[in-house]
Amino acid sequence: MILIADSGSTKCDWVVLGKDKRVILKTGTKGINPRLLSVYQICEILHENKELYRLKEDIKKVLFYGAGCAEGESKLNLIKILNDYFPNAKVLVEEDLTAAVRGTTSFPGVVCILGTGSNCCFYDGVDIHVHQASLGYVVMDEGSGNYFGKQLLRSYFYNKMPPELHKKFEKSFDVSLDLILKNLYETENPSAYLGNFASFLIHNRTEPFIVSIIEKGIVELFDTLIACYKKELENSPLHFVGSIAYYLQKEILLEAKKRHIKIRSFVKRPIDNIVANVNNILGQHTLPT
Repeated sequence: MILIADSGSTKCDWVVLGKDKRVILKTGTKGINPRLLSVYQICEILHENKELYRLKEDIKKVLFYGAGCAEGESKLNLIKILNDYFPNAKVLVEEDLTAAVRGTTSFPGVVCILGTGSNCCFYDGVDIHVHQASLGYVVMDEGSGNYFGKQLLRSYFYNKMPPELHKKFEKSFDVSLDLILKNLYETENPSAYLGNFASFLIHNRTEPFIVSIIEKGIVELFDTLIACYKKELENSPLHFVGSIAYYLQKEILLEAKKRHIKIRSFVKRPIDNIVANVNNILGQHTLPT
């Protein structure tokens, strides 16, 4: 069996394929970002999923794509965890940008992740090139779920929201100060917590106040992250991956049109395309022996 995982900071999608490459299980867990979570926390997430536990001895290959998996100790820790948990499997861990490309295009293009966080790269048809390292949700992540979560929280606590939206926000979330401060500064995954507020933005996207927040976030995304690939975008299209991009397609397309940038696709879940093309993708990876 082959296990494929695509993880952001909020959630992780898992798909198990049988010998004939047919899907035999689709399941989900909390997001596994080894830069944000301890070894114990990652193991706990794995053990909580009974479906994965039931099949773990039968898994022969693991392809794990995730945020925080680019390089370094965090990536090595995750490889060890997965090797221990799936004892009969060969494990390959790659960053989420690799999944974004594999699940989006086989031709040259700029691929932008816009989910809980944001990131971007250029795929030349063979290799992935990153022009701007990501400093994560504290400093960067323009236009992402956690970016919009920050804007909403700031607007609420500074009393900048219109009264009706202010009331809606209170009904939608527990906005007690102690709880918010705890989630922002005392929990393992504050970016995912911030990203949860983005649902309010999507559900109220026609409200003028929310429209202004969305427009500002998308402009910042294009002015900063996507601007790093200005040269490549002269001859290659732009692709978006992730839930925020998927739900804000109209707004993103309008901004791209102003800048004469061609957008080729919006992909909500790259894992679906990875599964559909698993044979080709396995041929592009070198699994450890």
